Amino acid sequence: MRRLGIAPGESLPPQLSLIYAAAVERCEACQSRQACGEWLASMPQSLVSAPDFCPIAEILFDLRVNQPGHPVVSNNHASIADLERFEDEIDNLLLQKPNDDPMMVDLRSRKARLQDEIEWLRHHPGVKRLTH
Repeated sequence: MRRLGIAPGESLPPQLSLIYAAAVERCEACQSRQACGEWLASMPQSLVSAPDFCPIAEILFDLRVNQPGHPVVSNNHASIADLERFEDEIDNLLLQKPNDDPMMVDLRSRKARLQDEIEWLRHHPGVKRLTH
């Protein structure tokens, strides 16, 4: 989780603390621990997303983007490049999931918000946008 940029549970808001605790518990009980360890050993120190075989990849994705300070949810100005990388992550997840997966609607909605944010930033460079 640290390598994905997910803050420890005690620094998360209450609504994410339970999700974090569940993610830790599921990770510790995962049947893919050896494969995960090998995958982590072959990856850089900073990761963009969990591996395809990770059974809690969706939970990790939610924790990552909903934590305080993430460029998408922060009051700080996010760079277009950061948002485009995040949009690419969503595209990858959309390709991996079947169309009837309940997460698909949420991902499509997040992607639409990202596209709106990117477009706004392109037309208002250097201007900090308040949360919307």
